[in-house]
Amino acid sequence: MQTRDPNSARRKPERTCVGCGQRDDAPGMLRLVVADAEIAFDLAGGAFGRGAHLHPRPACVEGAARGLARAFGHSVDTAPTSLGQRLVEACERRVAGLLLAAHRLRALEVGADAAVQAMGRGAPLVVVAADAGAIARSSAVARCVADGRAIAWSSKDALGALLGEASVAICAVRHPGIAAELKKMREAADAGLAAATDTSKAKGAGCRSPEAR
Repeated sequence: MQTRDPNSARRKPERTCVGCGQRDDAPGMLRLVVADAEIAFDLAGGAFGRGAHLHPRPACVEGAARGLARAFGHSVDTAPTSLGQRLVEACERRVAGLLLAAHRLRALEVGADAAVQAMGRGAPLVVVAADAGAIARSSAVARCVADGRAIAWSSKDALGALLGEASVAICAVRHPGIAAELKKMREAADAGLAAATDTSKAKGAGCRSPEAR
């Protein structure tokens, strides 16, 4: 009688990155599908059909063309600049959806005072607008940056429009799962932007773990 490894149920599924060829935990990678004969990023993981996986790293986006053509069995537009731009746009949509989800769950503290209080209580992530101004330089935000609990995203006006406010410079996410996914989207967007704007940097980068932000 064959015995089952008691740890097998807890193992994360692995996938091969089409950019570097290395296997890794699937939850830490980005899924891609073909939609209307074009590559699309399935960042929420709900799309049907055959998929491929990619590390959220500039070098992997740069090297994805051959692997994607092999994975999907036909030629698709996978130029690094095009793929990188699609990734950035997909991340923007995904971040908006995640922030709205946190808002609906009452797990989002909006505005400087509420966010600072949530930081003090150990909120797993703060989202700071790129044009936040003084609050971005505060000691509370600096501590979150040092702890890896802060990301910069969008603008005050854009965050405000998303959350039904005039403008939002900072918000704190109290939901651990949403916070982790937002950090992943920030990393992915950075990789996409690097590939879309300067592929020469990605070419020599190799497939290393990203440095702590």
